[in-house]
Amino acid sequence: MSTADTDTGRVTGPRRKKKTARKRRYELHTWVGFHLALLMTLILATGTIATVSNEIDWLVQHDMRVSPEGDKVSWGEMTEAVQAAIPDGRIARIEAMEGDHFAYRADVTDSFGQRIFVHVNPWTGEVTGTTHPLTVQRFFRDLHRYLFMPNFIGLPLVCSMAFILAISLYTGLRTSRNWGTLMTRIRFNKGTRIAVGDAHKAAGLWGSWFFIVMIVTSLWYLAEFGAQAGGGQFQPERPALSAERLADFGDVVPQRSADEIVTAAQAAYPDLKITEIQYPFSPDGTLAVLGRVGNPILRDRANGVFLDPVSLEPLRVQRSSEIGWVAWLNETADPLHFGFFGGLPTKLVWFAFGVFMTGLSVSGVWLTWKRLKSSHVSKAQFATMPILVLSMAAGYFWYERLQGPERPAAELALEPRSAGAILAIPHLAQGADGRFDGQIRLVITADGGAPNLKQARLSLETDKGLLGDPIAASPRRPAQTAALRLHVDPGRFAEAKRLVTSLELYSGRRLEFHWELAGATQAALGNRPDR
Repeated sequence: MSTADTDTGRVTGPRRKKKTARKRRYELHTWVGFHLALLMTLILATGTIATVSNEIDWLVQHDMRVSPEGDKVSWGEMTEAVQAAIPDGRIARIEAMEGDHFAYRADVTDSFGQRIFVHVNPWTGEVTGTTHPLTVQRFFRDLHRYLFMPNFIGLPLVCSMAFILAISLYTGLRTSRNWGTLMTRIRFNKGTRIAVGDAHKAAGLWGSWFFIVMIVTSLWYLAEFGAQAGGGQFQPERPALSAERLADFGDVVPQRSADEIVTAAQAAYPDLKITEIQYPFSPDGTLAVLGRVGNPILRDRANGVFLDPVSLEPLRVQRSSEIGWVAWLNETADPLHFGFFGGLPTKLVWFAFGVFMTGLSVSGVWLTWKRLKSSHVSKAQFATMPILVLSMAAGYFWYERLQGPERPAAELALEPRSAGAILAIPHLAQGADGRFDGQIRLVITADGGAPNLKQARLSLETDKGLLGDPIAASPRRPAQTAALRLHVDPGRFAEAKRLVTSLELYSGRRLEFHWELAGATQAALGNRPDR
Protein backbone atom coordinates (compact mmCIF):
# COMPACT_ATOMS: atom_id res chain seq x y z
CA MET A 1 0.00 0.00 0.00
CA SER A 2 1.38 3.45 -1.00
CA THR A 3 1.47 6.42 1.35
CA ALA A 4 1.71 10.15 0.64
CA ASP A 5 4.13 12.57 2.25
CA THR A 6 1.86 15.40 3.54
CA ASP A 7 4.62 18.01 3.31
CA THR A 8 5.76 17.33 -0.24
CA GLY A 9 2.84 15.47 -1.68
CA ARG A 10 5.28 12.78 -2.83
CA VAL A 11 3.98 9.25 -3.02
CA THR A 12 6.29 6.69 -1.43
CA GLY A 13 6.44 2.93 -1.86
CA PRO A 14 5.35 0.34 0.69
CA ARG A 15 7.16 0.48 4.02
CA ARG A 16 9.64 -2.31 4.69
CA LYS A 17 8.69 -4.27 7.73
CA LYS A 18 11.35 -4.19 10.42
CA LYS A 19 12.93 -7.49 11.39
CA THR A 20 11.74 -8.76 14.73
CA ALA A 21 14.20 -9.69 17.46
CA ARG A 22 13.21 -13.33 16.95
CA LYS A 23 14.00 -13.08 13.23
CA ARG A 24 17.40 -11.55 13.93
CA ARG A 25 18.22 -14.31 16.42
CA TYR A 26 17.19 -16.93 13.88
CA GLU A 27 19.44 -15.40 11.22
CA LEU A 28 22.34 -15.30 13.67
CA HIS A 29 21.67 -18.93 14.63
CA THR A 30 21.68 -19.92 10.96
CA TRP A 31 24.75 -17.87 10.05
CA VAL A 32 26.89 -19.22 12.90
CA GLY A 33 25.84 -22.83 12.39
CA PHE A 34 26.24 -22.73 8.62
CA HIS A 35 29.45 -20.79 8.13
CA LEU A 36 31.49 -22.41 10.93
CA ALA A 37 30.15 -25.91 10.34
CA LEU A 38 33.36 -27.53 9.07
CA LEU A 39 35.44 -26.69 12.12
CA MET A 40 32.60 -27.22 14.57
CA THR A 41 31.68 -30.63 13.17
CA LEU A 42 35.30 -31.79 13.37
CA ILE A 43 35.58 -30.75 17.01
CA LEU A 44 32.22 -32.25 17.97
CA ALA A 45 32.81 -35.54 16.14
CA THR A 46 36.31 -36.09 17.53
CA GLY A 47 35.16 -35.22 21.05
CA THR A 48 32.33 -37.70 20.74
CA ILE A 49 34.67 -40.52 19.71
CA ALA A 50 37.21 -39.48 22.36
CA THR A 51 34.57 -40.15 25.01
CA VAL A 52 34.71 -43.90 24.37
CA SER A 53 38.19 -44.07 22.84
CA ASN A 54 39.66 -46.16 25.68
CA GLU A 55 36.91 -48.70 25.13
CA ILE A 56 37.69 -48.75 21.39
CA ASP A 57 41.34 -49.41 22.23
CA TRP A 58 40.20 -52.21 24.54
CA LEU A 59 38.30 -53.79 21.66
CA VAL A 60 41.15 -53.61 19.14
CA GLN A 61 44.13 -54.29 21.45
CA HIS A 62 44.11 -57.78 22.91
CA ASP A 63 46.81 -56.92 25.46
CA MET A 64 44.45 -54.47 27.18
CA ARG A 65 41.89 -57.19 27.93
CA VAL A 66 42.12 -59.24 31.14
CA SER A 67 39.75 -61.38 33.20
CA PRO A 68 39.41 -61.03 36.99
CA GLU A 69 41.01 -63.98 38.79
CA GLY A 70 40.96 -63.84 42.58
CA ASP A 71 42.91 -60.99 44.19
CA LYS A 72 45.10 -58.47 42.42
CA VAL A 73 48.86 -58.76 42.73
CA SER A 74 50.88 -55.97 44.33
CA TRP A 75 52.08 -52.84 42.57
CA GLY A 76 55.62 -54.04 43.16
CA GLU A 77 55.03 -57.29 41.32
CA MET A 78 53.60 -55.41 38.35
CA THR A 79 56.46 -52.90 38.12
CA GLU A 80 59.02 -55.71 38.37
CA ALA A 81 57.32 -57.42 35.44
CA VAL A 82 57.46 -54.19 33.43
CA GLN A 83 61.14 -53.69 34.23
CA ALA A 84 61.89 -57.27 33.21
CA ALA A 85 60.10 -56.72 29.89
CA ILE A 86 62.00 -53.47 29.15
CA PRO A 87 65.27 -53.81 31.13
CA ASP A 88 66.68 -50.45 29.98
CA GLY A 89 63.31 -48.71 30.32
CA ARG A 90 62.46 -45.71 32.44
CA ILE A 91 58.99 -46.00 33.97
CA ALA A 92 57.24 -42.64 34.05
CA ARG A 93 54.01 -43.96 35.56
CA ILE A 94 51.96 -47.06 36.12
CA GLU A 95 48.21 -46.74 36.44
CA ALA A 96 44.95 -48.61 36.69
CA MET A 97 42.72 -48.25 33.64
CA GLU A 98 38.93 -48.18 33.33
CA GLY A 99 37.83 -51.28 35.22
CA ASP A 100 38.54 -54.85 36.28
CA HIS A 101 38.64 -56.08 32.68
CA PHE A 102 41.34 -53.56 31.70
CA ALA A 103 45.05 -54.26 32.11
CA TYR A 104 47.15 -51.78 34.06
CA ARG A 105 49.36 -49.56 31.91
CA ALA A 106 52.98 -48.53 32.43
CA ASP A 107 54.32 -45.59 30.43
CA VAL A 108 57.95 -46.48 29.65
CA THR A 109 60.75 -44.84 27.66
CA ASP A 110 63.65 -47.04 26.60
CA SER A 111 67.29 -45.98 26.27
CA PHE A 112 66.74 -45.23 22.57
CA GLY A 113 64.21 -42.57 23.58
CA GLN A 114 61.24 -44.52 22.27
CA ARG A 115 58.06 -44.38 24.32
CA ILE A 116 56.24 -47.66 24.94
CA PHE A 117 53.02 -48.62 26.70
CA VAL A 118 53.44 -51.86 28.65
CA HIS A 119 50.24 -53.59 29.75
CA VAL A 120 50.19 -55.78 32.84
CA ASN A 121 47.51 -58.15 34.07
CA PRO A 122 46.77 -56.94 37.63
CA TRP A 123 45.35 -60.36 38.54
CA THR A 124 48.41 -62.40 37.55
CA GLY A 125 51.26 -59.88 37.37
CA GLU A 126 52.12 -60.96 33.82
CA VAL A 127 52.94 -58.54 31.01
CA THR A 128 50.21 -59.00 28.40
CA GLY A 129 51.93 -56.99 25.70
CA THR A 130 53.42 -53.70 24.59
CA THR A 131 52.02 -51.09 22.26
CA HIS A 132 52.94 -47.84 20.58
CA PRO A 133 51.62 -44.68 22.30
CA LEU A 134 49.67 -43.81 19.15
CA THR A 135 46.39 -45.28 20.34
CA VAL A 136 42.83 -44.49 19.31
CA GLN A 137 42.48 -42.58 22.57
CA ARG A 138 45.59 -40.48 21.98
CA PHE A 139 44.67 -39.71 18.37
CA PHE A 140 41.16 -38.46 19.03
CA ARG A 141 41.99 -36.70 22.31
CA ASP A 142 44.82 -34.72 20.71
CA LEU A 143 42.87 -33.93 17.54
CA HIS A 144 39.90 -32.80 19.62
CA ARG A 145 41.96 -30.87 22.16
CA TYR A 146 44.24 -28.83 19.90
CA LEU A 147 43.88 -30.08 16.31
CA PHE A 148 47.43 -31.51 16.45
CA MET A 149 48.74 -27.93 16.51
CA PRO A 150 51.11 -26.51 19.11
CA ASN A 151 49.20 -26.24 22.36
CA PHE A 152 49.38 -22.44 22.53
CA ILE A 153 47.61 -22.21 19.15
CA GLY A 154 45.28 -25.18 19.02
CA LEU A 155 43.87 -25.19 22.53
CA PRO A 156 42.57 -21.59 22.60
CA LEU A 157 41.26 -22.02 19.05
CA VAL A 158 39.25 -25.12 19.99
CA CYS A 159 38.09 -23.75 23.34
CA SER A 160 36.97 -20.47 21.78
CA MET A 161 34.37 -22.45 19.85
CA ALA A 162 32.50 -22.57 23.17
CA PHE A 163 31.39 -19.01 22.41
CA ILE A 164 29.94 -20.23 19.11
CA LEU A 165 28.16 -23.06 20.92
CA ALA A 166 26.78 -20.57 23.44
CA ILE A 167 25.44 -18.33 20.65
CA SER A 168 23.90 -21.34 18.91
CA LEU A 169 22.25 -22.54 22.10
CA TYR A 170 20.90 -19.12 23.10
CA THR A 171 19.54 -18.23 19.68
CA GLY A 172 18.13 -21.71 19.18
CA LEU A 173 16.24 -21.65 22.47
CA ARG A 174 14.99 -18.09 22.01
CA THR A 175 13.63 -18.79 18.53
CA SER A 176 11.88 -22.02 19.51
CA ARG A 177 8.30 -21.91 20.78
CA ASN A 178 6.13 -24.58 22.37
CA TRP A 179 9.08 -26.59 23.68
CA GLY A 180 6.87 -29.43 24.87
CA THR A 181 5.54 -29.99 21.37
CA LEU A 182 8.92 -29.60 19.66
CA MET A 183 10.59 -32.09 22.01
CA THR A 184 8.15 -34.87 21.11
CA ARG A 185 7.26 -34.20 17.47
CA ILE A 186 8.99 -35.50 14.36
CA ARG A 187 6.72 -35.40 11.32
CA PHE A 188 7.90 -38.15 9.00
CA ASN A 189 4.83 -37.82 6.77
CA LYS A 190 5.63 -34.30 5.54
CA GLY A 191 8.83 -34.86 3.67
CA THR A 192 12.50 -35.17 4.50
CA ARG A 193 13.10 -31.47 5.12
CA ILE A 194 10.31 -31.22 7.71
CA ALA A 195 11.39 -34.46 9.43
CA VAL A 196 15.03 -33.36 9.64
CA GLY A 197 13.96 -29.93 10.88
CA ASP A 198 11.81 -31.47 13.61
CA ALA A 199 14.63 -33.82 14.64
CA HIS A 200 17.04 -30.86 14.70
CA LYS A 201 14.80 -28.92 17.07
CA ALA A 202 14.02 -31.91 19.29
CA ALA A 203 17.69 -32.90 19.63
CA GLY A 204 18.66 -29.31 20.40
CA LEU A 205 16.08 -29.02 23.17
CA TRP A 206 16.78 -32.42 24.70
CA GLY A 207 20.53 -31.79 24.54
CA SER A 208 20.49 -28.23 25.89
CA TRP A 209 21.81 -29.38 29.29
CA PHE A 210 24.66 -31.16 27.51
CA PHE A 211 25.44 -27.99 25.55
CA ILE A 212 25.74 -26.10 28.83
CA VAL A 213 28.15 -28.69 30.28
CA MET A 214 30.35 -28.53 27.16
CA ILE A 215 30.28 -24.73 27.04
CA VAL A 216 31.15 -24.26 30.71
CA THR A 217 33.95 -26.85 30.76
CA SER A 218 35.43 -25.53 27.49
CA LEU A 219 35.46 -22.00 28.84
CA TRP A 220 37.11 -23.35 31.97
CA TYR A 221 39.85 -24.93 29.86
CA LEU A 222 40.31 -21.58 28.15
CA ALA A 223 40.59 -19.83 31.51
CA GLU A 224 43.10 -22.44 32.69
CA PHE A 225 45.16 -21.86 29.54
CA GLY A 226 45.06 -18.11 30.18
CA ALA A 227 46.27 -18.61 33.73
CA GLN A 228 49.17 -20.77 32.52
CA ALA A 229 50.08 -18.23 29.85
CA GLY A 230 50.23 -15.62 32.60
CA GLY A 231 52.57 -17.73 34.71
CA GLY A 232 49.95 -19.15 37.05
CA GLN A 233 48.08 -22.41 37.31
CA PHE A 234 44.83 -23.75 38.71
CA GLN A 235 46.35 -27.06 39.81
CA PRO A 236 48.21 -27.07 43.16
CA GLU A 237 51.96 -26.86 42.68
CA ARG A 238 53.81 -30.04 43.49
CA PRO A 239 56.56 -30.06 46.10
CA ALA A 240 60.14 -30.15 44.81
CA LEU A 241 63.42 -31.29 46.30
CA SER A 242 65.99 -28.72 47.31
CA ALA A 243 69.50 -28.60 45.86
CA GLU A 244 70.79 -29.64 49.27
CA ARG A 245 68.56 -32.71 49.28
CA LEU A 246 69.72 -33.69 45.79
CA ALA A 247 73.33 -33.41 46.93
CA ASP A 248 72.55 -35.61 49.94
CA PHE A 249 71.77 -38.50 47.61
CA GLY A 250 75.42 -38.71 46.56
CA ASP A 251 76.46 -40.07 43.18
CA VAL A 252 73.65 -42.62 43.06
CA VAL A 253 69.94 -42.26 43.85
CA PRO A 254 68.69 -45.51 45.43
CA GLN A 255 65.52 -46.82 43.79
CA ARG A 256 62.63 -47.80 46.04
CA SER A 257 60.25 -50.58 45.12
CA ALA A 258 56.65 -49.83 44.22
CA ASP A 259 55.46 -51.84 47.22
CA GLU A 260 57.51 -49.64 49.55
CA ILE A 261 56.12 -46.54 47.83
CA VAL A 262 52.52 -47.73 48.17
CA THR A 263 53.02 -48.70 51.82
CA ALA A 264 54.39 -45.24 52.66
CA ALA A 265 51.58 -43.48 50.80
CA GLN A 266 48.88 -45.63 52.38
CA ALA A 267 50.27 -44.93 55.84
CA ALA A 268 50.13 -41.18 55.16
CA TYR A 269 46.65 -41.28 53.59
CA PRO A 270 44.77 -44.43 54.69
CA ASP A 271 41.54 -43.53 52.85
CA LEU A 272 43.26 -43.19 49.48
CA LYS A 273 42.31 -45.85 46.91
CA ILE A 274 45.50 -45.84 44.86
CA THR A 275 45.10 -45.82 41.08
CA GLU A 276 48.44 -44.45 39.87
CA ILE A 277 52.11 -44.13 40.78
CA GLN A 278 53.99 -41.33 39.05
CA TYR A 279 57.77 -41.34 39.21
CA PRO A 280 59.61 -37.99 39.41
CA PHE A 281 59.10 -35.78 36.34
CA SER A 282 62.46 -34.06 36.90
CA PRO A 283 65.62 -34.63 38.96
CA ASP A 284 64.18 -32.46 41.75
CA GLY A 285 60.73 -34.03 41.44
CA THR A 286 58.94 -36.21 43.95
CA LEU A 287 57.10 -39.49 43.80
CA ALA A 288 53.35 -38.99 43.41
CA VAL A 289 50.85 -41.62 44.51
CA LEU A 290 47.39 -40.64 43.30
CA GLY A 291 43.92 -42.08 43.72
CA ARG A 292 40.30 -41.66 44.71
CA VAL A 293 38.57 -40.84 47.95
CA GLY A 294 34.87 -41.33 47.34
CA ASN A 295 33.97 -38.47 44.99
CA PRO A 296 33.87 -39.83 41.40
CA ILE A 297 33.42 -36.39 39.83
CA LEU A 298 37.04 -35.47 40.65
CA ARG A 299 40.11 -36.51 38.69
CA ASP A 300 42.38 -38.94 40.52
CA ARG A 301 45.10 -36.30 40.77
CA ALA A 302 42.93 -34.29 43.19
CA ASN A 303 43.94 -36.66 46.00
CA GLY A 304 47.40 -38.03 46.54
CA VAL A 305 50.62 -38.24 48.49
CA PHE A 306 53.94 -36.74 47.40
CA LEU A 307 56.98 -38.59 48.74
CA ASP A 308 60.70 -38.08 48.94
CA PRO A 309 62.01 -40.58 46.34
CA VAL A 310 64.64 -42.02 48.69
CA SER A 311 63.43 -41.68 52.29
CA LEU A 312 59.74 -41.99 51.27
CA GLU A 313 58.95 -39.25 53.75
CA PRO A 314 55.57 -37.68 52.92
CA LEU A 315 56.29 -34.14 51.71
CA ARG A 316 52.61 -33.37 51.16
CA VAL A 317 49.32 -35.16 51.64
CA GLN A 318 46.91 -33.59 49.18
CA ARG A 319 43.23 -33.90 50.01
CA SER A 320 40.64 -32.60 47.58
CA SER A 321 38.77 -30.98 50.47
CA GLU A 322 41.80 -28.78 51.18
CA ILE A 323 43.01 -27.67 47.73
CA GLY A 324 40.76 -24.61 47.38
CA TRP A 325 37.69 -24.03 45.25
CA VAL A 326 39.55 -23.11 42.04
CA ALA A 327 41.66 -26.28 42.10
CA TRP A 328 38.62 -28.33 43.13
CA LEU A 329 36.58 -27.06 40.19
CA ASN A 330 39.56 -27.65 37.90
CA GLU A 331 39.60 -31.32 38.86
CA THR A 332 35.94 -31.69 37.82
CA ALA A 333 36.51 -30.40 34.27
CA ASP A 334 37.64 -33.61 32.55
CA PRO A 335 35.13 -35.95 34.25
CA LEU A 336 32.29 -33.61 33.26
CA HIS A 337 33.58 -32.86 29.77
CA PHE A 338 34.20 -36.50 28.80
CA GLY A 339 31.66 -38.13 31.11
CA PHE A 340 33.91 -40.76 32.68
CA PHE A 341 32.90 -40.06 36.28
CA GLY A 342 30.33 -42.88 36.26
CA GLY A 343 32.24 -45.43 34.23
CA LEU A 344 30.90 -46.89 31.00
CA PRO A 345 27.21 -45.97 31.62
CA THR A 346 27.90 -42.22 31.78
CA LYS A 347 30.39 -42.47 28.92
CA LEU A 348 27.67 -43.97 26.73
CA VAL A 349 25.26 -41.18 27.71
CA TRP A 350 27.92 -38.59 26.79
CA PHE A 351 28.62 -40.44 23.55
CA ALA A 352 24.92 -40.44 22.62
CA PHE A 353 24.52 -36.72 23.27
CA GLY A 354 27.79 -36.08 21.45
CA VAL A 355 26.26 -37.81 18.43
CA PHE A 356 23.21 -35.54 18.82
CA MET A 357 25.43 -32.44 18.89
CA THR A 358 27.37 -33.56 15.83
CA GLY A 359 24.10 -34.34 14.09
CA LEU A 360 22.81 -30.86 14.93
CA SER A 361 25.81 -29.30 13.20
CA VAL A 362 25.43 -31.46 10.08
CA SER A 363 21.64 -31.20 9.88
CA GLY A 364 21.77 -27.43 10.40
CA VAL A 365 23.97 -27.06 7.33
CA TRP A 366 21.70 -29.33 5.28
CA LEU A 367 18.59 -27.40 6.32
CA THR A 368 20.23 -24.09 5.40
CA TRP A 369 21.26 -25.44 2.01
CA LYS A 370 17.68 -26.58 1.43
CA ARG A 371 16.27 -23.20 2.47
CA LEU A 372 18.72 -21.30 0.27
CA LYS A 373 18.28 -23.83 -2.55
CA SER A 374 22.05 -23.86 -2.93
CA SER A 375 24.78 -26.30 -1.94
CA HIS A 376 27.67 -23.94 -2.62
CA VAL A 377 30.33 -23.59 0.06
CA SER A 378 30.18 -20.13 1.62
CA LYS A 379 33.07 -17.69 1.86
CA ALA A 380 33.18 -18.16 5.64
CA GLN A 381 33.35 -21.92 5.19
CA PHE A 382 36.23 -21.46 2.76
CA ALA A 383 37.88 -19.21 5.36
CA THR A 384 37.92 -22.05 7.93
CA MET A 385 39.48 -24.52 5.49
CA PRO A 386 43.05 -23.23 6.04
CA ILE A 387 42.63 -24.15 9.70
CA LEU A 388 41.78 -27.70 8.72
CA VAL A 389 44.69 -27.82 6.26
CA LEU A 390 47.01 -26.51 8.97
CA SER A 391 45.66 -29.17 11.31
CA MET A 392 46.52 -31.90 8.81
CA ALA A 393 50.02 -30.49 8.33
CA ALA A 394 50.51 -30.27 12.08
CA GLY A 395 49.31 -33.86 12.31
CA TYR A 396 52.36 -34.98 10.36
CA PHE A 397 54.75 -33.44 12.91
CA TRP A 398 52.58 -34.72 15.77
CA TYR A 399 52.96 -38.23 14.36
CA GLU A 400 56.71 -37.85 13.90
CA ARG A 401 57.05 -36.66 17.49
CA LEU A 402 55.14 -39.70 18.75
CA GLN A 403 57.38 -42.01 16.74
CA GLY A 404 60.46 -40.93 18.69
CA PRO A 405 64.05 -41.56 17.58
CA GLU A 406 64.54 -44.29 15.00
CA ARG A 407 66.41 -47.38 16.14
CA PRO A 408 69.55 -48.10 14.14
CA ALA A 409 69.98 -51.37 12.27
CA ALA A 410 72.82 -52.29 14.65
CA GLU A 411 75.19 -50.72 17.17
CA LEU A 412 78.84 -51.10 18.06
CA ALA A 413 79.30 -50.80 21.83
CA LEU A 414 82.65 -49.41 22.97
CA GLU A 415 84.41 -50.55 26.11
CA PRO A 416 82.65 -49.36 29.30
CA ARG A 417 84.25 -46.66 31.44
CA SER A 418 83.49 -46.38 35.14
CA ALA A 419 84.23 -44.27 38.17
CA GLY A 420 82.88 -45.56 41.44
CA ALA A 421 79.30 -46.69 40.84
CA ILE A 422 78.89 -44.68 37.62
CA LEU A 423 79.19 -46.57 34.33
CA ALA A 424 79.24 -45.03 30.81
CA ILE A 425 79.00 -46.97 27.55
CA PRO A 426 78.94 -45.31 24.09
CA HIS A 427 77.10 -47.07 21.27
CA LEU A 428 77.94 -46.19 17.66
CA ALA A 429 74.98 -46.65 15.33
CA GLN A 430 75.45 -48.70 12.18
CA GLY A 431 73.42 -48.90 9.02
CA ALA A 432 72.49 -52.10 7.22
CA ASP A 433 75.93 -52.08 5.55
CA GLY A 434 77.69 -51.92 8.93
CA ARG A 435 78.98 -48.39 8.42
CA PHE A 436 78.55 -45.62 10.96
CA ASP A 437 75.25 -43.85 10.25
CA GLY A 438 75.80 -40.62 12.16
CA GLN A 439 74.47 -41.25 15.67
CA ILE A 440 76.28 -41.90 18.95
CA ARG A 441 74.22 -43.01 21.94
CA LEU A 442 75.83 -42.69 25.36
CA VAL A 443 74.22 -44.84 28.05
CA ILE A 444 74.92 -43.92 31.66
CA THR A 445 73.98 -46.29 34.49
CA ALA A 446 74.84 -46.75 38.14
CA ASP A 447 75.19 -49.72 40.46
CA GLY A 448 72.51 -49.74 43.12
CA GLY A 449 70.20 -47.13 41.63
CA ALA A 450 70.03 -44.23 39.20
CA PRO A 451 72.96 -41.93 38.40
CA ASN A 452 72.40 -38.63 40.20
CA LEU A 453 73.14 -36.84 36.95
CA LYS A 454 72.90 -33.07 36.62
CA GLN A 455 74.39 -32.64 33.16
CA ALA A 456 76.23 -34.69 30.55
CA ARG A 457 78.38 -33.46 27.66
CA LEU A 458 79.43 -35.55 24.68
CA SER A 459 81.88 -34.54 21.95
CA LEU A 460 84.13 -35.90 19.22
CA GLU A 461 87.72 -34.69 18.92
CA THR A 462 90.40 -34.70 16.26
CA ASP A 463 94.07 -33.88 16.75
CA LYS A 464 93.17 -30.28 15.86
CA GLY A 465 90.13 -29.83 18.11
CA LEU A 466 86.42 -30.56 18.13
CA LEU A 467 84.71 -32.36 15.28
CA GLY A 468 81.35 -30.68 14.92
CA ASP A 469 79.35 -29.28 17.80
CA PRO A 470 79.29 -31.10 21.13
CA ILE A 471 75.99 -31.82 22.82
CA ALA A 472 75.17 -31.08 26.43
CA ALA A 473 71.91 -32.03 28.11
CA SER A 474 70.31 -32.44 31.49
CA PRO A 475 68.15 -35.51 32.09
CA ARG A 476 64.45 -34.70 32.04
CA ARG A 477 63.71 -37.50 34.49
CA PRO A 478 65.93 -39.39 36.92
CA ALA A 479 66.22 -43.00 35.81
CA GLN A 480 68.40 -46.06 36.20
CA THR A 481 69.47 -45.59 32.58
CA ALA A 482 70.22 -42.13 31.20
CA ALA A 483 70.94 -41.66 27.52
CA LEU A 484 72.52 -38.89 25.46
CA ARG A 485 72.66 -38.71 21.65
CA LEU A 486 75.19 -36.99 19.43
CA HIS A 487 74.62 -36.63 15.67
CA VAL A 488 77.69 -36.48 13.46
CA ASP A 489 78.28 -36.21 9.73
CA PRO A 490 79.12 -39.83 8.79
CA GLY A 491 81.41 -38.59 6.05
CA ARG A 492 83.64 -36.84 8.57
CA PHE A 493 83.59 -39.50 11.28
CA ALA A 494 86.81 -41.07 9.98
CA GLU A 495 88.59 -37.87 11.08
CA ALA A 496 87.62 -38.46 14.73
CA LYS A 497 90.35 -39.61 17.08
CA ARG A 498 88.51 -39.83 20.37
CA LEU A 499 85.12 -39.58 22.02
CA VAL A 500 84.91 -37.55 25.23
CA THR A 501 82.13 -37.29 27.78
CA SER A 502 81.96 -35.06 30.83
CA LEU A 503 79.46 -35.77 33.60
CA GLU A 504 78.36 -33.42 36.35
CA LEU A 505 76.56 -35.00 39.30
CA TYR A 506 74.28 -33.31 41.83
CA SER A 507 76.69 -34.52 44.50
CA GLY A 508 79.16 -31.97 43.11
CA ARG A 509 81.41 -34.58 41.56
CA ARG A 510 82.65 -34.21 37.96
CA LEU A 511 83.76 -37.13 35.82
CA GLU A 512 85.39 -37.35 32.40
CA PHE A 513 85.79 -40.41 30.20
CA HIS A 514 87.72 -40.87 26.91
CA TRP A 515 87.51 -43.47 24.15
CA GLU A 516 90.12 -43.72 21.40
CA LEU A 517 88.48 -44.23 17.99
CA ALA A 518 91.46 -44.89 15.72
CA GLY A 519 92.41 -48.26 14.31
CA ALA A 520 90.16 -51.16 15.26
CA THR A 521 87.10 -49.06 16.05
CA GLN A 522 87.16 -47.24 12.73
CA ALA A 523 87.83 -50.48 10.88
CA ALA A 524 84.88 -52.17 12.61
CA LEU A 525 82.65 -49.40 11.23
CA GLY A 526 83.98 -49.84 7.71
CA ASN A 527 86.01 -46.62 7.83
CA ARG A 528 89.62 -46.39 6.74
CA PRO A 529 91.80 -44.93 9.50
CA ASP A 530 93.94 -41.94 8.64
CA ARG A 531 97.05 -43.01 6.74
